[in-house]
Amino acid sequence: MRVADDPDLAGWISRAEAEAFSERLGVRFERPDLATLRALLRGYLGRLPFQNVGMLARYGRSPTVAEILEDMRRGRGGPCNVMNPFLAALLARLGYDVRLLSGSMQQPDCHIALSVRVEGRWRWLDAGNGHPYLEPVAFDDEAPRSHAGLTFRLARRGPGAYAVEHQLPDASAWKASYALTLAPRPLRFFAAMIEQHHTAPGFGPFLTGLRIIRCPGGSLTAIRDDVVMTGRDLIQKTRIGDRGALLAAVAEHFGDVDLPVGEALRALARAGRPLFDDPPSRPGAPP
Repeated sequence: MRVADDPDLAGWISRAEAEAFSERLGVRFERPDLATLRALLRGYLGRLPFQNVGMLARYGRSPTVAEILEDMRRGRGGPCNVMNPFLAALLARLGYDVRLLSGSMQQPDCHIALSVRVEGRWRWLDAGNGHPYLEPVAFDDEAPRSHAGLTFRLARRGPGAYAVEHQLPDASAWKASYALTLAPRPLRFFAAMIEQHHTAPGFGPFLTGLRIIRCPGGSLTAIRDDVVMTGRDLIQKTRIGDRGALLAAVAEHFGDVDLPVGEALRALARAGRPLFDDPPSRPGAPP
C-alpha cells in the first residue's frame, strides 16, 4: 500500500505543513527528486533526535496520533514508530511514492523502514534506527556507505529480501542490524508491535535504557545510557558518572529540544532499571 493511500497515515500532514516542515529542515522544496530526498533525510536526521525519552515518560502506553504530531512539530523526534511513519507522511505529501516496510531484529516485524521510488528506482530509507543512515540506497546497490563512524550496506538475501548490515569495528566481517522484505505494509500492520514496544520491557531496548541520537552536519551526537558519543569519522566515547552529568550532557548536546529527561529517568528507576545509583534530585533542585 502506498502511504498516500493509507487511511491511518495519509492525513497526518497537509501539503502546506509538509512544505513548512521541509523549510525547518533547511530544505527549500521544489520537486520530488533524488537530490531533494537526500537533503530532506540529512536534515531530518540532523535536527530531529531518535529518542525514547518521550516513550519512557509515557511509560506503559503508546502515543496517540495527536501526541506524535505534536512531538514532531516541537522537534522532539521519537523512536521508529514516530520517526519513520512521520517521514513517510511528509515525503508522500511532497509527491514521493513511499511505502512502509517491515524489519525484523530481536523480534519478527519489530521495526518500520521505508522504501521510496524516485528517478525510476526504489530506494531504502531508515530514519528510525538510531544509526547514521544518511542517504537513500537503491535496492540493487550493495556498495558500502560510511557516515559518522558507521560503515553499512544493503545486502540482498533472496527474492524481495534484504539485510541492513554493519561492518564490524575491525573491518573483518559484516553483521546484520536487521532483515527486511519489500512487501509494502499499512501502518495498522505494525499496531501490535508498537504496543509491545511501549508496554513490554524486553520486547526491545526502549523501556530498559536511554537513547538520544541525531546527526547534525553528518556527525554523530548520541547518548546511549551512560555514554556520550560524538564525532564524524572517529567517534569519541565519554562515560557519564552520575545523573547530574547526564543532565548536563543532554543540555549541552540537545538543549534546543524540550525532552522530559527527568520523567524518563524516574520511569526507569520505578521499573527497576536506574541508570545511576545517585538518588533523585531534592525538592527545588533541577529535575
